[in-house]
Amino acid sequence: MPKINKETMKVFRNGISIYKYQNKQTYFCRFYVGRTNNQYSKSGRFEKSTKTKNINEAIKIANNYYREWFTTNHSSVVQHRNFDIEIAQPWLRFRINKYKGKTHLKNNEQGERDKSKWNYLKSYFDDVDYKDFELVETLINDQILSDLKDLGKSGNTINKYMSVLTQMFKRAKDRGVIEVIPDTPTELVINTSRNPYSNQELNLINRKCDEEYSKKEDKFYLELKDYFNLCRSGGFRPGLEVLNIKKQDFQYLTDAKNSRLKVLEFTVYNTKTKPIHKITCNPFFTDKIFPEILKRNSIKDNDYLLFPNELNRNNLKNRVGKVFTRLSKELGLYYFKDGGTRPIYSIRHTYATELYKKGVTIQDIATSMNTSERMIMSTYLGLSDQTLVERHKRVYGNIKIIKWWSNNKTNFEGYDTNVKPYPKLQF
Repeated sequence: MPKINKETMKVFRNGISIYKYQNKQTYFCRFYVGRTNNQYSKSGRFEKSTKTKNINEAIKIANNYYREWFTTNHSSVVQHRNFDIEIAQPWLRFRINKYKGKTHLKNNEQGERDKSKWNYLKSYFDDVDYKDFELVETLINDQILSDLKDLGKSGNTINKYMSVLTQMFKRAKDRGVIEVIPDTPTELVINTSRNPYSNQELNLINRKCDEEYSKKEDKFYLELKDYFNLCRSGGFRPGLEVLNIKKQDFQYLTDAKNSRLKVLEFTVYNTKTKPIHKITCNPFFTDKIFPEILKRNSIKDNDYLLFPNELNRNNLKNRVGKVFTRLSKELGLYYFKDGGTRPIYSIRHTYATELYKKGVTIQDIATSMNTSERMIMSTYLGLSDQTLVERHKRVYGNIKIIKWWSNNKTNFEGYDTNVKPYPKLQF
């Protein structure tokens, strides 16, 4: 069998490889289509000559092959791409066997510890096409990272979860299952606090949704804006907790002391911390936005409130996160000045920060967001610039300034006003 000339090999993000064989002058291309396909059952890879010696022409021809194949065979391929079966389980068997005979107890159990981490990660990859590298990277760098932080995992522990994924992808690439290893967050990114968006920035993303709808006439972008607005209106966790809300899960509460006050309440089921959690929403959302959502979607009580026609909610969750990241990047908002990123989960950080700015107690913020006070302080507020400013205002905002000495210099109450002014420094 002829060997590939490795110096000619080029690999692209969509999984296409272009190369020459050592005894050939023209370029060939290949890409993974799944081992269950009858025509490619052994290697799982489509391979064909581009019949050209020109690299640029070869790239165009390869992309045409790719589009043509997946347009014709899309449904069968997606059904049979199973991350757990084709990537995770082979790696886990390798790891368990590798450490099985180790005498040191810690090494002996390494494979089982890896398996335990995968058991947590597995649900994220259900129904995910692992050949969609943009989706996979968004899933890892945004959703999984945010959820692990939300659980209070340390940077060192999160790094171990990411290491499991990196090793899985590396072994899959070595065996030709995938062509490119997705990027996972660096230790610096893992240990960087998640920063919130400002309300003005979220409004820019909303306008971007309107622009996308105008260009593409795709109702998805209007519903996407509804989803963003609902997430920022209360202490929701972006993801399935919001997407699984049905029309029957909301009600209006009344205040016995103020009959004109209308409070919108949602009941959220199967949250990360308890089976049922009740959330009330921002009054502006209640009065101005929510009626428009109900008007736009003619739905029954048992229908989903948002994206009612989308049956696969897990795929929808992944798509929503991927599109949010794209829109945020296009607006120049995704990457923060400290090197961190701001995925869709940062909307939850925005909610906590806005309440803190208004003087809401940490206990009430934690209760509203269905988490602990410790998590609010360590994860959602942390030491961001805005948090420090608000804390400074609380600490020093009401301290009176008194004038002292004849030259009208000032000092905070509590300082010794009898000391002499500092002498002028000579330079």
